[in-house]
Amino acid sequence: MGRACKVVEIGKLTRVPLNEIWKHEALDFTPWLADNIDVLGEALGLNLRVVAREKTVGSFSLDILAEDVSGDPVIIENQIYKTDHDHLGKLLVYLTNLNAKTAIWITSDARPEHIRAMSWLNEGSPQDISFYLVRVEAFRIADSPAAPVFSRTVEPSVEQKEIGQQKEELAQ
Repeated sequence: MGRACKVVEIGKLTRVPLNEIWKHEALDFTPWLADNIDVLGEALGLNLRVVAREKTVGSFSLDILAEDVSGDPVIIENQIYKTDHDHLGKLLVYLTNLNAKTAIWITSDARPEHIRAMSWLNEGSPQDISFYLVRVEAFRIADSPAAPVFSRTVEPSVEQKEIGQQKEELAQ
């Protein structure tokens, strides 16, 4: 005699356009992220605490200033659409002016040129400086609320730092 198969209902995962969740990056996404910084921290393996939103840096405004468990500044620049040079420049300005050790750039669509630039920054920067390029997407199952998903596109690694150090030694 055969065993009866138990039918398991499985939902369908669907991608949700980010502008359905957050109509405006600065007015909607940044406040949500500040209130839910643990979601980003968990995805990156970092323990983050928000210090300020829209932190003034000269005539510019950093989306989120956070700090890590050591109390070191962490800058977070949001760009929920395709990456551009403007945001890459801002990332560097904020990092240097706030003496941060970690820079996080969040986007839904990273251009290949910016991925290479962020990898290069990890390779050429001092051991204690880290650059993350993070992709944000959103999904839902059936009629559930949308759930954001953060994934690392670029992250610092020991290997990158070693390659950078070897290149510096060769150059000397």
